Amino acid sequence: MASESDSFMPFEFDSPLKLLSDSSSLKAVPSKFNLTNDRTAFTSDSLPTIDFSALVGCDPHQRSKAVHHLATACQDWGFFILVNHGVPERLMSEMFREMVEFFSLADSEKKQYEAKSASDPIKCGNFNVANTSNQSFTLWREYLKLYEYTQMIRVLTRKLIEAVCEALELNQRRYVDEILKMESSFQLFATNYYPRCPQPDQAIGIPPHTDHGLFTFLIHNGVAGLQIEHDGKWFNADSPKNSILVNAADQLEV
Repeated sequence: MASESDSFMPFEFDSPLKLLSDSSSLKAVPSKFNLTNDRTAFTSDSLPTIDFSALVGCDPHQRSKAVHHLATACQDWGFFILVNHGVPERLMSEMFREMVEFFSLADSEKKQYEAKSASDPIKCGNFNVANTSNQSFTLWREYLKLYEYTQMIRVLTRKLIEAVCEALELNQRRYVDEILKMESSFQLFATNYYPRCPQPDQAIGIPPHTDHGLFTFLIHNGVAGLQIEHDGKWFNADSPKNSILVNAADQLEV
């Protein structure tokens, strides 16, 4: 293992991750990416599903049921699958196509968006993190982050917040919206690219973490890989096509 990894040292420091992963001679994960991932994951058939159309519909009984299911999902799982959300499938497909085109650009073109500071409005790249043993490793992924306003997701967020306020029996549905000034609140659009990996158990795309903010809306292209922790166990979280997997994030939990 060590000798195989060492043979790819030029790629490890001088070439981007995509070039490394596309190399026909790549047989082992270079040492700087090495992280043993020995967690056992289970398939979750019980991840809650929330019908967004019921939350915004005119039937008070259906809305009441949907609000209750949302509150239970946030409390018990911290995740739920959002269906009938109104975001066109065509728009989601176009977004994926644009992201594939971006990550297929030559490294010289992507380099102009390389992260230089946390406040950059557009940034891409990769970075090192430290694991629990204080050892540094590099994530097996590339990312693109845009600090921008996304209108349809903002609408979903505000409607979900109204339902959360109702579940918490606050006096106004828009209480949190007004307190946090959500009309001008911060939003981040992020996309992750995970190249082919010769040893998936020896590298990781993103380490275990919690998300900042109120909600994280996760849309994937049908390729499995996302896992969530529930009651001390890790579960594969595979949301159906054209649905959105929603994480009730740290700020909402507080």
